[in-house]
Amino acid sequence: MVAGGMIAAAVVALHFIVTREPRTVPLPTARFAPARPVRARARKIRLQDLLLLLLRVLLILAVGAALAEPVLDPPHRDLARIVVVDRSRAIADAAEVADSARALLGDGDALVLFDSTVVVARDGGRDSLAALVRSPNRGQLSPALIAALRTASDMREMADSFELAIISPLVAEQADLATDSIRALWPGAVRLVPVAASAANAAPAVVAIDAAADDPLRLSLSGLRSNSDTAASTVLIVRGALDAADSAWATGGPRALVHWPATHATAAGAPGLSAPWAARADRDTVGAVSAGSAVVVAPFERWAAYGSADASDTPARVVARWADGEPAAVETALGAGCVRTVAVGVPSVGDLVLHPRFARLAAALTEPCGGRTNAVVMDSVRLAALSGPTSGGYAPSSAFAPPETVRSPLVPWLLAAALLFGIAALLLQRRVSDAAVSVRGVESA
Repeated sequence: MVAGGMIAAAVVALHFIVTREPRTVPLPTARFAPARPVRARARKIRLQDLLLLLLRVLLILAVGAALAEPVLDPPHRDLARIVVVDRSRAIADAAEVADSARALLGDGDALVLFDSTVVVARDGGRDSLAALVRSPNRGQLSPALIAALRTASDMREMADSFELAIISPLVAEQADLATDSIRALWPGAVRLVPVAASAANAAPAVVAIDAAADDPLRLSLSGLRSNSDTAASTVLIVRGALDAADSAWATGGPRALVHWPATHATAAGAPGLSAPWAARADRDTVGAVSAGSAVVVAPFERWAAYGSADASDTPARVVARWADGEPAAVETALGAGCVRTVAVGVPSVGDLVLHPRFARLAAALTEPCGGRTNAVVMDSVRLAALSGPTSGGYAPSSAFAPPETVRSPLVPWLLAAALLFGIAALLLQRRVSDAAVSVRGVESA
């Protein structure tokens, strides 16, 4: 801003220096000229000149202000709240969670939604709560706490202190080895708001399989029921093409429909995978596949690729990945249940299907919707560490580092104003030049 003001002052000085003409003095040889009055034409400062000067000064000041990136002081208050809301598979009722969050969330407060990913809402947090739904993904507290710390840093000029509230069932599966160390970075107590946890689905899945009697996958699954027992099953494996009855079965309850095609052929009538899965033009061989803690190292042929789903499609949970990170199996919600698509081939030769590691992989790919949930609430020691000492109180804003970058919403407006001032100055300059040419033409005539 100071540099812009100095440049503007220089423009004003140059403007008057350039427009001031020297005093006219008769030459010594003028005595040989006829005795006539000597006249000189002096230029007057006209309104158009002052307007042109004003436009140039405003142009420079606007550009200088834009480069300075000014930031308006936000409304300041004593306390701001950051509400961390669980939307993972651990919650029993999304409406209960949303109601608890609305009771704490005020104007200007920040909302952090988390499951396996994190979404921060600084504006429109109540709109996000209105659309809150339970995710099939496991919740992770560590990324949510990191997001809360960053949000407090971004909001440090808005309040003198911050309160962090976590609305969650606070089940044990949501904490990892980094949770305690990340929690220690918050310089104050944490308000814990427990909500009801979903029912645990740690019981073994009751699996039915729709496949040929000699299908090798049967050897990797124990306790199988026949296809006629699907009404009592929680997981149905379909090795052929899916039909309406299969979808209706999954929609009618918390059941997992596993589409695991038994053939990789592309001939007409062969079972295939629905979009966004697509057959690979050039098949390759992948050395390993993993699902949860189950890992199988073998030369699997990768014959299908998973593409990016449209924004309107239901978000998919990646259940298994190839060694290079690409999805090998994904799960999407289907009514009260889910459909899980598996693009891992089952070898029909060799003894891989008899090995325990392949049995563990098959078990991971045939789990209930959302995977096995550990709904056990954190023990008192873990909860006390997460909450912190009650004497800690609120976290002072001075304890948070300022944000690395501060975006100024005024920069686009200042640059637009500079552009308008520049265009107006050019048009006025052309108008003054045209008027001067016309005057000189009249005088010469």
